[in-house]
Amino acid sequence: PYVGTLKILKLILSYEYLWVNIRVKGGAYGCMSSFGYLGESYFVSYRDPHLKTTNQVYEEIGEYVKNFQADERDMTKYVIGTISELDTPMTPKAKGGRSLTRWLCHVDDGEAEKEREQILNATAEDIRGLAPYMEAILADGNLCVLGGEEKLKKEESMFKELKPLIGENTDEQL
Repeated sequence: PYVGTLKILKLILSYEYLWVNIRVKGGAYGCMSSFGYLGESYFVSYRDPHLKTTNQVYEEIGEYVKNFQADERDMTKYVIGTISELDTPMTPKAKGGRSLTRWLCHVDDGEAEKEREQILNATAEDIRGLAPYMEAILADGNLCVLGGEEKLKKEESMFKELKPLIGENTDEQL
């Protein structure tokens, strides 16, 4: 089931684990993750020169989360950062988008309040408790890469199949 602490984990991964390992050490232009209400989740890098090492970083997320450590001060920073994303001023269009998402995902005001409380009361132990979520996400083994043909062919063993984004008939989009 969805829990509000996933929003904190997204922030931790984005500014610490993924940022350090994929952006700083790996040289990718950017990276991100997301965990949705309905279970849809992803880890992303872009303009990334290292497919295999980046995939290895993703594969080790479960272990990172399982061993996550943070003192009270750091947890407070993570909570404030997460709440600040929830409480940013919104245009009418953004409010409508949030309302539509909540409606489509069957998230009522009670569920939204529960999410907020989970975030406000989160501990490092709660974050460690998300390790099985990460392991379940990664167990699916889904991998999708858009990139240059030469680079992808060099790493062909990583993929079940390689397909051109545009088929031989340029009108045919895959």
